[in-house]
Amino acid sequence: MNILDLEKKEKEKLYLPKTIELANSLISAFIAKNNIVALKLAIVLTGAREKIKYNGNKIIFEVDKLCLLMNINKRDLSRNLPKALETKFKYINKEGGKGMTVPIHSFEYKKRSKYVEIEISTLAKEIFTELQKGAYSFAKDIDPVNLLSLKHKHSIRFQLLLEQINNYSKNVAKRKRMSLAELNGYFGVNYRNYYDFESKILIPVKEELDSNSKLTFEYEFIDEKQGQGRPKIKEVLIDVVNRNIFQGKLEL
Repeated sequence: MNILDLEKKEKEKLYLPKTIELANSLISAFIAKNNIVALKLAIVLTGAREKIKYNGNKIIFEVDKLCLLMNINKRDLSRNLPKALETKFKYINKEGGKGMTVPIHSFEYKKRSKYVEIEISTLAKEIFTELQKGAYSFAKDIDPVNLLSLKHKHSIRFQLLLEQINNYSKNVAKRKRMSLAELNGYFGVNYRNYYDFESKILIPVKEELDSNSKLTFEYEFIDEKQGQGRPKIKEVLIDVVNRNIFQGKLEL
């Protein structure tokens, strides 16, 4: 296989619905601006709560039922739906060309706001349909009800990180080392030291995931000793805790 064939093969890996990275990118796009309501809507559109029937690229929800599925109130839905239309998603097509789409195109309230019609892009529909098949482990390993109960974007972003680590091959430890620069870059923050990052992100995120997810984590600071005085933290070691595995052992 020549270099061109290898490059083509790599590009095709990004083409939907062949890999979870595309779905990861879609979900990351929704949480980039702390648009949690839009992400919850995307999760509902994957059929994670119940099977979705589209009419073309449109679907009509009873507002009360949609709020129940998303675990939000009508006010939050009304206030955040316009923000859902702002989410842009980059992708690579089968021929290797770059593209961009707005997954949720439009919404319209009907019958005195008792119903809301939502239209999504063709690409988003393909992704949502693929996720509905259960091919993406993010939908299989996490209870959708619990996921929809997460309130903070950092918790959801951390959940994606844990999913990536948990999908390492069987012969690789389910752990990851990250520097402060890498952590700041991943979470879109700019903390100057590990202790601030711990108090603002690690501790509250762990508390929320411990209560709502079957995948959570343990962490340890790795010190770099430099002579006398207080050791300097070099990086954080993150270990995935898969409570599904532990539960299975207990049941045996």
